[in-house]
Amino acid sequence: MTSMRCIVCGNEAGNRLLQAREKMNGTLDSFDYLQCAACGHLHLVVPPTDLGPYYAKGYYSFHSRAIPAWRQWLYRTRTSSMLGGGSWLGKMLERIKPPYYSYWLGKTGLRLGNRVLDVGSGAGNLIRILQCAGLECTGIDPYLPENSSTPEGVELRKADLMDERKTYHAILFNHSFEHVPNPREMLQTAASLLEPGGCVVVRIPLSDSFAFFHYGADWFQWDAPRHQNLFTKNSFRQLAEQCGLRVDTVLDDSSDIQFWASEQYRRNIFHNSKESYAHNERQATFSKRQIQEFKRWAKWLNQMGAGDQAAFICRKPGS
Repeated sequence: MTSMRCIVCGNEAGNRLLQAREKMNGTLDSFDYLQCAACGHLHLVVPPTDLGPYYAKGYYSFHSRAIPAWRQWLYRTRTSSMLGGGSWLGKMLERIKPPYYSYWLGKTGLRLGNRVLDVGSGAGNLIRILQCAGLECTGIDPYLPENSSTPEGVELRKADLMDERKTYHAILFNHSFEHVPNPREMLQTAASLLEPGGCVVVRIPLSDSFAFFHYGADWFQWDAPRHQNLFTKNSFRQLAEQCGLRVDTVLDDSSDIQFWASEQYRRNIFHNSKESYAHNERQATFSKRQIQEFKRWAKWLNQMGAGDQAAFICRKPGS
């Protein structure tokens, strides 16, 4: 019998089952999610026995490209000013065109040489950049084919956070936290591995967003069954507190993909199909004007606190 108990707040009254289908690859496999009537949290009721096939070789987070020397110089010069170093040139470049990760990195308090662990790193695309900028980065992901090291010196390990013994100044869940079946255990473990003053950065989709209510099961970031837990801002704050963490900062950072990808799902155009805007902009059904409108809507929703994803920066109280 299916338990109707919320895995975050424990509520059992008024909860309901919602159904979502796998639409990234278009298998249309159906999955049940329990939605909590109290905190709004959604969790996958019965995960597949083997999730491996849903993370096939084509899964986007395992793609990586070589970083040219000139771009490594740019990352190092432009980002180091946010980490307590850098030159006047780096500060100027950072002001002219800040890197896409600067809005949350600048809130972490990280400094050059600090140790960073990326949980669910995939090919390590983000931490390769941060390594170039002067941080000491490591990536772990249970779905990696094998242990390896990137040209920039980032160690990538086929491993789970529960096996980690080192401590870090920051632990990142960069759109990986929604993939884990045991979020409380993962966040507690991350908290235990923090150096004094360190932080946990969690970037996740949000199910209390406009896009979720507007698109329902066609919402791109539902992403069944890969996304096993879909948080609201309220449910994530509750979980963080249960794990001994305080949410210091919440940064809404949704983008236009919440619109065009969800619109495609409504039209039975799957994300990895040849017809998708993600792979073929010229043949897609959206005009440049429509894409610009989607971007404007995303920016407005972020300002209103109703975007479909956010970055949470969490610390231990008193640190």
